[in-house]
Amino acid sequence: MRRDISRILINPNTKIKDIIEVIDRGALGIALVVNEENNLLGTITDGDIRRAIINEISFEEKAEKIMNANYIFVHQNTSLKFISKLFEMKQIKQIPILDDDGQVVDIILINDILKKNGVENWAVIMAGGLGTRLRPLTYEVPKPMIKVGNKPILETIINQLSYHGFKNILISVNYKGQIIENYFRDGSNFDVNIEYIYEKKRLGTAGALKLAKHYLDKPFVMMNGDLLTKVNFKELLEYHNKNSLDITIGTKKYDIEIPYGVIETDGIEVKSLREKPKIDFFINGGIYCINPAVIEFIPDNQYYDITELINKLLIEKFDVGSFPIREYWLDIGQMPDYERAVIDYYDIFGGEVCATKE
Repeated sequence: MRRDISRILINPNTKIKDIIEVIDRGALGIALVVNEENNLLGTITDGDIRRAIINEISFEEKAEKIMNANYIFVHQNTSLKFISKLFEMKQIKQIPILDDDGQVVDIILINDILKKNGVENWAVIMAGGLGTRLRPLTYEVPKPMIKVGNKPILETIINQLSYHGFKNILISVNYKGQIIENYFRDGSNFDVNIEYIYEKKRLGTAGALKLAKHYLDKPFVMMNGDLLTKVNFKELLEYHNKNSLDITIGTKKYDIEIPYGVIETDGIEVKSLREKPKIDFFINGGIYCINPAVIEFIPDNQYYDITELINKLLIEKFDVGSFPIREYWLDIGQMPDYERAVIDYYDIFGGEVCATKE
């Protein structure tokens, strides 16, 4: 059965900011650049978007600026055996299928061919916070157990981790932690293995890692338990390993528009005037990949935040890297964030990819 690929087709003049939305809505990790006759001109994947962010390419630029014109493709009569070998040889995630006229007729994903391989690495979820800014919702349940889309936030996080191959999950609990353990138990009902870290007192966003060090002998993913995101966790791990980093921070581009004209001065002299400028920042997305060796920098049984650990590593000249999060991401820290999550949920999580022209 063919996919409806119309939702991932774009033209060469489509702006990057719109391509990101196409990739998110299409949920295939790719957009296909075509001409008016539906002939394939190039591909744009999650990775291409991430590289554009790292290289500070404006989101107003067009598809042709970042598309891969040397894409891999197959014809519609190609055998699955050959396609399977192609996926393995090229280490790609999706391949467009073309007809004899070079028009796109379908796309095949690696998950259509190969069983998705899990990873041995652990994912650690920090779920011990009090959630005071979300009261009264958190009077009866811990914040990660607040329901969005008829299921707890934490369940959506676990489902996303499992989807990307993380089957071993550690959950750090404190405030009303028994509710979390009673719901998820050993994780078998969710196709994962869950272990728990018990904070006898609040240990911050990094302190609990010291309690888990006997589990963590490989690089691991760590994240806050109040996030909704479609980030590719396996790609984060691969990025971390490929760049030989000690800790990788998932970062999200955040824009602030100043509602006034901004004047630059030198003494009494006005040098420039910008009307309502927009300033871009990269913010900490609360998602990390961490080498186990850095746990030794965390003090025993003390409140210790991840920001303290990162600053310590920077001082000690460890390799700290940034992984741009271009996928959907929402930190449910306050009531407006929760209301936004409720609105977004079914559109973003209702449903659940490279291609060299040779």
